[in-house]
Amino acid sequence: MKNKILDKSLFYAWTLLTLLITGCSEEFVEVQPTSSVTSDAVFSSFTNTNIFLNELYSDIPANDEWFSYDPRANWSDDSQATFGWVTSNNGIARRDYSTSNAPVGNGTWASHYASIRKANLLIKGVENAVEGIYNQEEKDELIGQAKFLRAFFYLRLAKYFGGVPLIDKVLDRSSDEDLTYPRSSYEETIDFIVKDCREAADVLPTVWTGDGSTRASKGAALAQMADAQLFSERWGACVTTCEEIFTLGYDLVDNYVSIFRPETEDNQEVIFDVEFNESFAHDSEVFNSPRVDPVTGVAAGWGHLLPTQELVDAYEFKDGTQGDDLGHAADPYVGRDERFYATILYNGSDWRGGKIWTYFDPTVQQGTFSNSFDDNHTHQGTLTGYYFAKHLNPNVVPSETTFYGQSVGTTNAIIYRFGEILLMYAEAKNELSGPDGTVYDAVNRLRTRGGILPLSGLSQAEMRERIRNERRVELAFEGDKRYWDIIRWRIAGQVFNRSKGGMRILEQPDGSLEYNRVDAFRGEMRFVEPRDYLFPIPQAAIEVNPKLEQNPGW
Repeated sequence: MKNKILDKSLFYAWTLLTLLITGCSEEFVEVQPTSSVTSDAVFSSFTNTNIFLNELYSDIPANDEWFSYDPRANWSDDSQATFGWVTSNNGIARRDYSTSNAPVGNGTWASHYASIRKANLLIKGVENAVEGIYNQEEKDELIGQAKFLRAFFYLRLAKYFGGVPLIDKVLDRSSDEDLTYPRSSYEETIDFIVKDCREAADVLPTVWTGDGSTRASKGAALAQMADAQLFSERWGACVTTCEEIFTLGYDLVDNYVSIFRPETEDNQEVIFDVEFNESFAHDSEVFNSPRVDPVTGVAAGWGHLLPTQELVDAYEFKDGTQGDDLGHAADPYVGRDERFYATILYNGSDWRGGKIWTYFDPTVQQGTFSNSFDDNHTHQGTLTGYYFAKHLNPNVVPSETTFYGQSVGTTNAIIYRFGEILLMYAEAKNELSGPDGTVYDAVNRLRTRGGILPLSGLSQAEMRERIRNERRVELAFEGDKRYWDIIRWRIAGQVFNRSKGGMRILEQPDGSLEYNRVDAFRGEMRFVEPRDYLFPIPQAAIEVNPKLEQNPGW
Protein backbone atom coordinates (compact mmCIF):
# COMPACT_ATOMS: atom_id res chain seq x y z
CA MET A 1 0.00 0.00 0.00
CA LYS A 2 1.23 3.47 -0.78
CA ASN A 3 2.29 5.91 1.91
CA LYS A 4 -0.47 8.37 2.73
CA ILE A 5 0.25 12.07 2.89
CA LEU A 6 -0.67 12.06 6.55
CA ASP A 7 -1.68 9.40 9.01
CA LYS A 8 -4.41 11.34 10.78
CA SER A 9 -4.35 9.02 13.78
CA LEU A 10 -1.03 10.59 14.75
CA PHE A 11 -2.69 13.87 15.56
CA TYR A 12 -0.47 14.74 18.48
CA ALA A 13 2.71 14.46 16.48
CA TRP A 14 1.13 16.44 13.65
CA THR A 15 0.25 19.22 16.09
CA LEU A 16 3.88 19.44 17.13
CA LEU A 17 4.91 19.49 13.50
CA THR A 18 2.49 22.33 12.79
CA LEU A 19 3.99 24.36 15.61
CA LEU A 20 7.42 23.72 14.18
CA ILE A 21 6.74 24.80 10.61
CA THR A 22 4.48 27.81 11.25
CA GLY A 23 5.44 31.31 12.22
CA CYS A 24 7.25 31.87 8.93
CA SER A 25 9.51 34.84 8.36
CA GLU A 26 8.96 37.40 5.65
CA GLU A 27 12.63 37.20 4.79
CA PHE A 28 13.89 35.83 1.47
CA VAL A 29 14.49 32.42 3.03
CA GLU A 30 12.68 30.84 5.93
CA VAL A 31 14.46 30.84 9.26
CA GLN A 32 13.55 29.19 12.53
CA PRO A 33 15.11 29.23 16.00
CA THR A 34 17.06 26.01 16.40
CA SER A 35 16.41 25.57 20.12
CA SER A 36 12.79 24.41 20.27
CA VAL A 37 10.91 21.88 22.36
CA THR A 38 8.68 21.22 19.35
CA SER A 39 11.74 20.36 17.28
CA ASP A 40 12.87 17.94 19.95
CA ALA A 41 9.43 16.32 19.92
CA VAL A 42 9.31 15.93 16.13
CA PHE A 43 12.70 14.26 16.06
CA SER A 44 12.08 12.15 19.14
CA SER A 45 10.92 9.12 17.15
CA PHE A 46 11.10 7.59 13.70
CA THR A 47 7.29 7.80 13.45
CA ASN A 48 7.11 11.52 14.23
CA THR A 49 9.96 12.29 11.84
CA ASN A 50 8.16 10.44 9.06
CA ILE A 51 5.13 12.67 9.58
CA PHE A 52 7.38 15.66 9.11
CA LEU A 53 8.82 14.02 5.98
CA ASN A 54 5.32 13.38 4.63
CA GLU A 55 4.60 17.08 4.99
CA LEU A 56 7.64 17.79 2.83
CA TYR A 57 6.46 15.32 0.18
CA SER A 58 3.09 17.07 0.15
CA ASP A 59 4.81 20.27 -0.98
CA ILE A 60 5.32 18.73 -4.44
CA PRO A 61 2.80 20.77 -6.51
CA ALA A 62 1.45 17.90 -8.62
CA ASN A 63 -2.21 18.77 -8.10
CA ASP A 64 -1.89 22.36 -9.32
CA GLU A 65 0.54 21.69 -12.13
CA TRP A 66 -0.92 18.46 -13.52
CA PHE A 67 -4.64 18.41 -12.74
CA SER A 68 -5.90 21.93 -12.02
CA TYR A 69 -7.97 24.30 -14.15
CA ASP A 70 -4.73 25.50 -15.78
CA PRO A 71 -2.17 22.67 -15.90
CA ARG A 72 1.41 23.49 -16.81
CA ALA A 73 1.02 21.71 -20.15
CA ASN A 74 -0.86 24.86 -21.24
CA TRP A 75 2.37 26.85 -20.86
CA SER A 76 3.72 25.01 -23.89
CA ASP A 77 2.54 24.74 -27.49
CA ASP A 78 0.81 21.40 -26.78
CA SER A 79 -2.49 22.71 -25.42
CA GLN A 80 -4.52 25.65 -24.25
CA ALA A 81 -7.38 26.29 -21.85
CA THR A 82 -10.99 27.02 -22.81
CA PHE A 83 -11.40 30.09 -20.63
CA GLY A 84 -9.42 33.26 -21.10
CA TRP A 85 -8.82 34.26 -17.49
CA VAL A 86 -6.20 31.60 -16.68
CA THR A 87 -2.48 32.33 -16.30
CA SER A 88 -1.45 30.41 -19.41
CA ASN A 89 -3.70 32.58 -21.59
CA ASN A 90 -2.49 35.78 -19.94
CA GLY A 91 0.96 36.32 -18.43
CA ILE A 92 2.56 33.24 -19.98
CA ALA A 93 1.07 33.76 -23.44
CA ARG A 94 1.71 37.51 -23.55
CA ARG A 95 4.95 37.63 -21.51
CA ASP A 96 3.89 41.05 -20.27
CA TYR A 97 4.71 40.56 -16.61
CA SER A 98 7.23 42.43 -14.52
CA THR A 99 9.58 41.62 -11.64
CA SER A 100 6.67 42.22 -9.25
CA ASN A 101 3.88 40.15 -10.85
CA ALA A 102 5.48 37.31 -12.82
CA PRO A 103 3.55 34.00 -12.97
CA VAL A 104 6.54 32.44 -11.23
CA GLY A 105 7.26 35.03 -8.58
CA ASN A 106 7.64 35.63 -4.90
CA GLY A 107 5.11 32.96 -3.95
CA THR A 108 7.14 30.30 -5.73
CA TRP A 109 10.43 31.67 -4.39
CA ALA A 110 9.18 31.75 -0.79
CA SER A 111 7.38 28.40 -0.87
CA HIS A 112 10.34 26.58 -2.42
CA TYR A 113 12.74 27.98 0.15
CA ALA A 114 10.27 27.04 2.87
CA SER A 115 10.37 23.45 1.58
CA ILE A 116 14.17 23.58 1.43
CA ARG A 117 14.18 24.77 5.06
CA LYS A 118 12.07 21.78 6.05
CA ALA A 119 14.56 19.48 4.34
CA ASN A 120 17.47 21.17 6.11
CA LEU A 121 15.65 20.96 9.43
CA LEU A 122 15.01 17.24 8.96
CA ILE A 123 18.60 16.51 8.00
CA LYS A 124 19.92 18.40 11.02
CA GLY A 125 17.32 16.93 13.37
CA VAL A 126 18.15 13.36 12.38
CA GLU A 127 21.90 13.91 12.41
CA ASN A 128 21.79 15.48 15.88
CA ALA A 129 19.20 13.16 17.42
CA VAL A 130 19.89 11.38 20.69
CA GLU A 131 21.60 8.06 20.11
CA GLY A 132 19.13 5.21 19.90
CA ILE A 133 16.19 7.09 18.37
CA TYR A 134 17.10 5.89 14.88
CA ASN A 135 19.14 2.97 13.67
CA GLN A 136 21.55 3.55 10.79
CA GLU A 137 19.12 2.31 8.13
CA GLU A 138 16.43 4.69 9.39
CA LYS A 139 18.88 7.59 9.40
CA ASP A 140 19.91 6.80 5.84
CA GLU A 141 16.32 6.56 4.66
CA LEU A 142 15.24 9.82 6.26
CA ILE A 143 18.26 11.89 5.25
CA GLY A 144 18.32 10.39 1.75
CA GLN A 145 14.70 11.32 1.13
CA ALA A 146 15.25 14.83 2.53
CA LYS A 147 18.22 15.37 0.19
CA PHE A 148 16.18 14.11 -2.77
CA LEU A 149 13.41 16.56 -1.94
CA ARG A 150 15.81 19.43 -1.30
CA ALA A 151 17.29 18.75 -4.74
CA PHE A 152 13.76 18.60 -6.20
CA PHE A 153 12.98 22.15 -5.12
CA TYR A 154 16.42 23.49 -6.03
CA LEU A 155 16.11 21.99 -9.52
CA ARG A 156 12.81 23.78 -9.99
CA LEU A 157 14.36 27.06 -8.82
CA ALA A 158 17.29 26.56 -11.20
CA LYS A 159 14.95 26.02 -14.13
CA TYR A 160 12.90 29.09 -13.25
CA PHE A 161 15.64 31.53 -12.25
CA GLY A 162 19.09 30.09 -13.04
CA GLY A 163 21.62 30.21 -10.22
CA VAL A 164 20.08 30.77 -6.78
CA PRO A 165 21.27 31.12 -3.16
CA LEU A 166 22.27 27.68 -1.88
CA ILE A 167 21.19 27.12 1.72
CA ASP A 168 22.23 23.76 3.14
CA LYS A 169 21.70 24.38 6.85
CA VAL A 170 19.01 25.59 9.26
CA LEU A 171 19.27 29.36 9.56
CA ASP A 172 18.85 30.79 13.03
CA ARG A 173 17.57 34.34 13.38
CA SER A 174 18.78 34.49 16.99
CA SER A 175 22.40 34.15 15.89
CA ASP A 176 24.73 36.86 14.66
CA GLU A 177 25.00 35.13 11.28
CA ASP A 178 24.29 37.10 8.11
CA LEU A 179 21.14 35.47 6.70
CA THR A 180 21.35 37.13 3.28
CA TYR A 181 23.07 34.96 0.69
CA PRO A 182 24.13 35.96 -2.82
CA ARG A 183 23.15 33.90 -5.82
CA SER A 184 25.39 30.99 -6.65
CA SER A 185 26.19 30.46 -10.30
CA TYR A 186 24.00 28.20 -12.42
CA GLU A 187 26.78 25.62 -12.62
CA GLU A 188 27.25 25.69 -8.84
CA THR A 189 23.51 25.23 -8.38
CA ILE A 190 23.46 22.19 -10.66
CA ASP A 191 26.54 20.82 -8.86
CA PHE A 192 24.68 21.10 -5.56
CA ILE A 193 21.61 19.33 -6.96
CA VAL A 194 23.69 16.52 -8.46
CA LYS A 195 25.58 16.07 -5.16
CA ASP A 196 22.34 15.82 -3.16
CA CYS A 197 20.91 13.29 -5.63
CA ARG A 198 24.11 11.23 -5.63
CA GLU A 199 24.24 11.12 -1.84
CA ALA A 200 20.54 10.21 -1.71
CA ALA A 201 20.95 7.44 -4.28
CA ASP A 202 23.85 5.96 -2.33
CA VAL A 203 21.73 5.34 0.79
CA LEU A 204 18.14 4.92 -0.42
CA PRO A 205 16.69 1.46 -1.08
CA THR A 206 16.27 0.22 -4.61
CA VAL A 207 12.77 -0.96 -3.75
CA TRP A 208 10.60 0.05 -0.79
CA THR A 209 8.50 -2.57 0.95
CA GLY A 210 5.13 -2.67 -0.80
CA ASP A 211 4.49 -0.13 -3.52
CA GLY A 212 7.00 2.60 -2.81
CA SER A 213 6.85 4.75 -5.93
CA THR A 214 5.59 7.64 -3.80
CA ARG A 215 8.78 7.43 -1.71
CA ALA A 216 12.08 8.50 -3.17
CA SER A 217 14.13 5.43 -4.00
CA LYS A 218 17.60 4.98 -5.43
CA GLY A 219 16.04 5.06 -8.90
CA ALA A 220 14.15 8.28 -8.15
CA ALA A 221 17.29 10.03 -6.95
CA LEU A 222 19.21 8.90 -10.04
CA ALA A 223 16.35 9.92 -12.35
CA GLN A 224 16.34 13.40 -10.86
CA MET A 225 20.11 13.56 -11.17
CA ALA A 226 19.85 12.60 -14.85
CA ASP A 227 17.18 15.29 -15.28
CA ALA A 228 19.52 17.95 -13.87
CA GLN A 229 22.39 16.70 -16.02
CA LEU A 230 20.28 16.66 -19.17
CA PHE A 231 18.92 20.15 -18.50
CA SER A 232 22.46 21.49 -18.01
CA GLU A 233 23.79 19.61 -21.07
CA ARG A 234 26.17 17.40 -19.11
CA TRP A 235 25.82 14.72 -21.73
CA GLY A 236 28.45 12.22 -20.57
CA ALA A 237 27.34 12.37 -16.95
CA CYS A 238 23.70 11.92 -17.97
CA VAL A 239 24.57 8.83 -20.03
CA THR A 240 26.41 7.31 -17.07
CA THR A 241 23.52 8.02 -14.70
CA CYS A 242 20.96 6.50 -17.08
CA GLU A 243 23.14 3.40 -17.47
CA GLU A 244 23.09 3.02 -13.69
CA ILE A 245 19.28 3.25 -13.71
CA PHE A 246 19.18 0.51 -16.37
CA THR A 247 20.59 -1.93 -13.79
CA LEU A 248 17.78 -1.38 -11.25
CA GLY A 249 15.06 -3.54 -12.81
CA TYR A 250 12.70 -0.95 -14.30
CA ASP A 251 11.15 -1.74 -17.68
CA LEU A 252 8.47 -0.62 -20.10
CA VAL A 253 4.96 -1.99 -19.72
CA ASP A 254 3.42 -3.42 -22.86
CA ASN A 255 0.34 -1.21 -22.99
CA TYR A 256 1.01 2.55 -23.00
CA VAL A 257 -2.45 3.55 -21.82
CA SER A 258 -2.20 1.30 -18.75
CA ILE A 259 0.44 3.63 -17.30
CA PHE A 260 -2.28 6.22 -16.77
CA ARG A 261 -5.16 4.16 -15.43
CA PRO A 262 -5.73 3.91 -11.66
CA GLU A 263 -6.11 0.13 -11.72
CA THR A 264 -2.78 -0.47 -13.53
CA GLU A 265 -0.68 2.62 -12.81
CA ASP A 266 1.52 1.02 -10.12
CA ASN A 267 3.80 -0.91 -12.43
CA GLN A 268 7.40 -1.66 -13.38
CA GLU A 269 7.73 1.52 -15.45
CA VAL A 270 7.01 3.99 -12.66
CA ILE A 271 10.06 5.31 -10.80
CA PHE A 272 8.54 8.13 -8.75
CA ASP A 273 5.01 9.49 -8.59
CA VAL A 274 2.55 11.44 -6.46
CA GLU A 275 -0.39 9.32 -5.40
CA PHE A 276 -4.02 10.34 -5.66
CA ASN A 277 -6.88 8.20 -4.36
CA GLU A 278 -10.44 8.52 -3.09
CA SER A 279 -9.32 10.27 0.10
CA PHE A 280 -6.75 12.48 -1.67
CA ALA A 281 -8.20 13.15 -5.12
CA HIS A 282 -7.73 15.82 -7.77
CA ASP A 283 -10.09 17.81 -9.99
CA SER A 284 -8.90 16.85 -13.47
CA GLU A 285 -12.04 14.84 -14.22
CA VAL A 286 -14.07 18.05 -14.19
CA PHE A 287 -11.55 20.73 -15.13
CA ASN A 288 -10.06 18.84 -18.08
CA SER A 289 -12.87 16.59 -19.31
CA PRO A 290 -14.71 17.35 -22.57
CA ARG A 291 -17.32 20.06 -22.25
CA VAL A 292 -20.26 17.66 -22.60
CA ASP A 293 -20.74 14.03 -21.61
CA PRO A 294 -21.31 12.22 -24.93
CA VAL A 295 -23.98 9.90 -23.50
CA THR A 296 -26.11 12.13 -21.27
CA GLY A 297 -25.51 15.42 -23.07
CA VAL A 298 -25.04 17.29 -19.78
CA ALA A 299 -22.18 19.66 -19.01
CA ALA A 300 -19.31 17.39 -18.00
CA GLY A 301 -16.17 19.49 -17.73
CA TRP A 302 -14.35 22.70 -18.48
CA GLY A 303 -12.06 21.43 -21.23
CA HIS A 304 -9.06 23.21 -19.78
CA LEU A 305 -6.58 20.99 -21.64
CA LEU A 306 -7.28 21.39 -25.35
CA PRO A 307 -4.58 19.69 -27.45
CA THR A 308 -3.26 21.77 -30.31
CA GLN A 309 -2.92 20.82 -33.95
CA GLU A 310 0.86 21.07 -33.54
CA LEU A 311 0.79 18.27 -30.98
CA VAL A 312 -1.55 16.17 -33.13
CA ASP A 313 0.83 16.57 -36.07
CA ALA A 314 3.67 15.22 -33.92
CA TYR A 315 2.06 11.76 -33.85
CA GLU A 316 3.22 9.78 -36.87
CA PHE A 317 1.21 7.34 -38.97
CA LYS A 318 1.94 3.64 -38.80
CA ASP A 319 2.84 3.60 -42.49
CA GLY A 320 5.89 5.74 -41.70
CA THR A 321 4.55 9.11 -42.84
CA GLN A 322 4.60 12.21 -40.67
CA GLY A 323 1.56 13.44 -38.79
CA ASP A 324 0.86 16.31 -41.18
CA ASP A 325 1.23 14.16 -44.31
CA LEU A 326 -1.14 15.37 -47.04
CA GLY A 327 -1.81 11.81 -48.15
CA HIS A 328 -3.85 11.37 -44.96
CA ALA A 329 -5.60 14.75 -45.15
CA ALA A 330 -9.00 13.24 -45.97
CA ASP A 331 -8.94 10.88 -42.97
CA PRO A 332 -6.31 12.23 -40.56
CA TYR A 333 -7.12 10.19 -37.45
CA VAL A 334 -6.85 6.66 -38.84
CA GLY A 335 -3.67 4.60 -38.51
CA ARG A 336 -1.84 6.81 -36.03
CA ASP A 337 0.71 6.04 -33.34
CA GLU A 338 -1.13 4.24 -30.50
CA ARG A 339 0.00 6.98 -28.12
CA PHE A 340 -2.22 9.38 -30.03
CA TYR A 341 -5.36 7.40 -29.18
CA ALA A 342 -4.34 7.16 -25.51
CA THR A 343 -3.76 10.90 -25.25
CA ILE A 344 -6.19 12.85 -27.43
CA LEU A 345 -9.93 12.86 -28.12
CA TYR A 346 -10.69 13.85 -31.71
CA ASN A 347 -13.77 14.04 -33.92
CA GLY A 348 -15.44 10.63 -33.74
CA SER A 349 -13.51 9.30 -30.72
CA ASP A 350 -15.19 6.64 -28.61
CA TRP A 351 -15.47 7.99 -25.08
CA ARG A 352 -17.35 6.80 -22.00
CA GLY A 353 -19.92 4.86 -23.97
CA GLY A 354 -20.51 7.50 -26.62
CA LYS A 355 -18.84 9.54 -29.34
CA ILE A 356 -17.00 12.85 -29.12
CA TRP A 357 -17.98 15.12 -32.03
CA THR A 358 -15.87 18.22 -32.47
CA TYR A 359 -16.81 19.33 -36.02
CA PHE A 360 -18.11 22.88 -36.39
CA ASP A 361 -21.87 22.91 -35.93
CA PRO A 362 -23.48 26.22 -37.02
CA THR A 363 -26.71 25.34 -35.21
CA VAL A 364 -25.06 25.57 -31.77
CA GLN A 365 -25.97 28.88 -30.20
CA GLN A 366 -24.55 30.97 -27.38
CA GLY A 367 -25.27 29.43 -23.99
CA THR A 368 -25.62 25.92 -25.43
CA PHE A 369 -23.12 23.40 -24.11
CA SER A 370 -21.51 21.45 -26.92
CA ASN A 371 -18.24 19.66 -27.71
CA SER A 372 -18.25 21.13 -31.22
CA PHE A 373 -15.56 23.46 -32.50
CA ASP A 374 -15.97 26.96 -31.11
CA ASP A 375 -14.76 29.82 -33.31
CA ASN A 376 -14.76 32.47 -30.61
CA HIS A 377 -15.85 31.00 -27.27
CA THR A 378 -19.53 31.41 -28.10
CA HIS A 379 -20.63 28.14 -26.51
CA GLN A 380 -17.49 27.11 -24.60
CA GLY A 381 -16.70 24.19 -26.89
CA THR A 382 -13.23 23.16 -28.02
CA LEU A 383 -11.11 25.97 -29.41
CA THR A 384 -8.68 23.57 -31.12
CA GLY A 385 -10.91 20.75 -32.36
CA TYR A 386 -9.61 18.32 -29.71
CA TYR A 387 -10.01 17.30 -26.09
CA PHE A 388 -7.66 15.71 -23.58
CA ALA A 389 -7.83 12.04 -22.54
CA LYS A 390 -4.52 10.82 -21.15
CA HIS A 391 -5.01 11.10 -17.38
CA LEU A 392 -8.79 10.91 -17.36
CA ASN A 393 -10.45 7.74 -16.12
CA PRO A 394 -12.93 6.53 -18.78
CA ASN A 395 -14.88 4.69 -16.07
CA VAL A 396 -15.76 7.96 -14.34
CA VAL A 397 -18.62 9.99 -15.78
CA PRO A 398 -18.10 13.50 -14.46
CA SER A 399 -20.75 16.15 -14.25
CA GLU A 400 -19.97 19.81 -13.80
CA THR A 401 -23.13 20.12 -11.72
CA THR A 402 -22.52 17.05 -9.57
CA PHE A 403 -18.77 17.16 -9.11
CA TYR A 404 -17.87 20.85 -9.26
CA GLY A 405 -16.12 21.56 -5.99
CA GLN A 406 -15.60 17.84 -5.39
CA SER A 407 -12.42 15.95 -6.19
CA VAL A 408 -12.90 12.55 -7.84
CA GLY A 409 -9.72 12.10 -9.89
CA THR A 410 -7.44 9.28 -8.71
CA THR A 411 -4.89 9.04 -11.52
CA ASN A 412 -1.37 9.51 -10.20
CA ALA A 413 1.09 12.18 -11.33
CA ILE A 414 4.15 10.29 -12.57
CA ILE A 415 7.19 12.48 -12.02
CA TYR A 416 9.72 10.01 -13.48
CA ARG A 417 9.21 6.76 -15.37
CA PHE A 418 11.45 4.39 -17.31
CA GLY A 419 10.19 5.56 -20.70
CA GLU A 420 11.61 9.00 -19.99
CA ILE A 421 14.94 7.52 -18.88
CA LEU A 422 15.25 5.85 -22.30
CA LEU A 423 14.70 9.25 -23.92
CA MET A 424 17.18 10.97 -21.60
CA TYR A 425 19.78 8.36 -22.47
CA ALA A 426 19.09 8.56 -26.21
CA GLU A 427 19.33 12.35 -26.28
CA ALA A 428 22.48 12.57 -24.17
CA LYS A 429 24.24 9.74 -26.03
CA ASN A 430 23.33 11.21 -29.42
CA GLU A 431 24.64 14.63 -28.40
CA LEU A 432 27.79 13.03 -27.01
CA SER A 433 28.74 10.74 -29.88
CA GLY A 434 25.93 10.42 -32.43
CA PRO A 435 23.28 7.77 -33.06
CA ASP A 436 24.89 4.43 -32.27
CA GLY A 437 23.01 1.17 -31.73
CA THR A 438 22.15 1.95 -28.12
CA VAL A 439 20.48 5.22 -29.16
CA TYR A 440 18.38 3.46 -31.80
CA ASP A 441 17.45 0.73 -29.34
CA ALA A 442 16.29 3.19 -26.68
CA VAL A 443 14.12 5.21 -29.08
CA ASN A 444 12.78 2.24 -31.03
CA ARG A 445 11.59 0.47 -27.90
CA LEU A 446 9.15 3.34 -27.39
CA ARG A 447 8.19 3.53 -31.04
CA THR A 448 7.52 -0.22 -31.15
CA ARG A 449 5.18 0.11 -28.19
CA GLY A 450 3.39 2.86 -30.11
CA GLY A 451 3.05 0.60 -33.14
CA ILE A 452 5.12 2.77 -35.47
CA LEU A 453 8.14 1.90 -37.59
CA PRO A 454 11.64 1.87 -36.07
CA LEU A 455 14.21 4.49 -36.97
CA SER A 456 17.39 3.75 -38.90
CA GLY A 457 20.12 5.43 -40.94
CA LEU A 458 19.88 8.92 -39.45
CA SER A 459 22.54 11.56 -39.01
CA GLN A 460 23.15 13.08 -35.59
CA ALA A 461 21.08 16.15 -36.51
CA GLU A 462 18.23 14.03 -37.90
CA MET A 463 18.23 11.82 -34.80
CA ARG A 464 18.19 14.93 -32.60
CA GLU A 465 14.93 16.06 -34.20
CA ARG A 466 13.35 12.61 -33.97
CA ILE A 467 14.28 12.28 -30.29
CA ARG A 468 12.76 15.67 -29.60
CA ASN A 469 9.57 14.60 -31.30
CA GLU A 470 9.57 11.32 -29.37
CA ARG A 471 9.78 13.25 -26.10
CA ARG A 472 6.84 15.36 -27.19
CA VAL A 473 4.49 12.46 -27.95
CA GLU A 474 5.70 10.05 -25.27
CA LEU A 475 5.55 12.56 -22.42
CA ALA A 476 2.64 14.74 -23.56
CA PHE A 477 0.74 16.33 -20.64
CA GLU A 478 3.06 14.82 -18.04
CA GLY A 479 3.47 17.97 -16.00
CA ASP A 480 5.66 20.69 -17.47
CA LYS A 481 8.10 18.53 -19.43
CA ARG A 482 7.31 19.96 -22.86
CA TYR A 483 7.69 23.53 -21.62
CA TRP A 484 11.12 22.86 -20.16
CA ASP A 485 12.22 20.99 -23.28
CA ILE A 486 11.43 24.07 -25.35
CA ILE A 487 13.37 26.23 -22.90
CA ARG A 488 16.47 24.05 -22.64
CA TRP A 489 16.63 23.47 -26.41
CA ARG A 490 16.56 27.26 -26.88
CA ILE A 491 13.81 27.06 -29.48
CA ALA A 492 11.24 29.16 -27.62
CA GLY A 493 11.69 32.12 -29.94
CA GLN A 494 10.44 30.15 -32.93
CA VAL A 495 7.90 28.01 -31.06
CA PHE A 496 6.21 30.67 -28.95
CA ASN A 497 6.10 33.67 -31.27
CA ARG A 498 3.07 32.45 -33.17
CA SER A 499 -0.44 31.16 -32.55
CA LYS A 500 -1.42 27.73 -31.35
CA GLY A 501 -3.28 25.83 -34.03
CA GLY A 502 -6.50 23.88 -34.28
CA MET A 503 -8.60 21.85 -36.73
CA ARG A 504 -11.93 23.28 -37.91
CA ILE A 505 -13.94 20.46 -39.48
CA LEU A 506 -16.89 21.25 -41.75
CA GLU A 507 -19.52 18.69 -42.72
CA GLN A 508 -20.35 18.89 -46.42
CA PRO A 509 -23.83 18.34 -47.94
CA ASP A 510 -22.86 14.84 -49.03
CA GLY A 511 -21.79 13.92 -45.49
CA SER A 512 -18.05 14.11 -46.16
CA LEU A 513 -15.80 16.15 -43.92
CA GLU A 514 -13.51 19.03 -44.85
CA TYR A 515 -10.51 19.53 -42.55
CA ASN A 516 -9.10 23.04 -42.21
CA ARG A 517 -6.09 23.99 -40.11
CA VAL A 518 -6.73 27.30 -38.33
CA ASP A 519 -5.25 29.49 -35.61
CA ALA A 520 -6.98 28.72 -32.34
CA PHE A 521 -9.02 31.49 -30.74
CA ARG A 522 -6.86 33.12 -28.03
CA GLY A 523 -3.93 30.98 -29.16
CA GLU A 524 -1.47 33.83 -29.65
CA MET A 525 1.88 33.47 -27.90
CA ARG A 526 4.84 35.77 -27.40
CA PHE A 527 8.42 35.24 -26.24
CA VAL A 528 11.25 37.75 -25.90
CA GLU A 529 14.68 36.26 -26.52
CA PRO A 530 16.89 35.87 -24.57
CA ARG A 531 15.13 37.56 -21.64
CA ASP A 532 12.27 35.09 -21.20
CA TYR A 533 14.40 31.97 -20.90
CA LEU A 534 14.55 32.87 -17.20
CA PHE A 535 11.87 34.36 -15.00
CA PRO A 536 12.84 37.51 -13.10
CA ILE A 537 14.05 37.23 -9.52
CA PRO A 538 11.04 38.49 -7.52
CA GLN A 539 11.38 42.16 -6.64
CA ALA A 540 10.13 41.43 -3.12
CA ALA A 541 13.05 39.05 -2.58
CA ILE A 542 15.56 41.59 -3.88
CA GLU A 543 14.19 44.29 -1.59
CA VAL A 544 14.83 42.08 1.42
CA ASN A 545 18.16 40.75 0.17
CA PRO A 546 20.14 43.31 -1.86
CA LYS A 547 22.80 40.66 -2.56
CA LEU A 548 20.47 39.12 -5.14
CA GLU A 549 21.30 40.15 -8.69
CA GLN A 550 18.47 40.38 -11.20
CA ASN A 551 18.40 38.24 -14.35
CA PRO A 552 19.41 39.93 -17.64
CA GLY A 553 16.71 41.97 -19.34
CA TRP A 554 14.67 42.55 -16.21
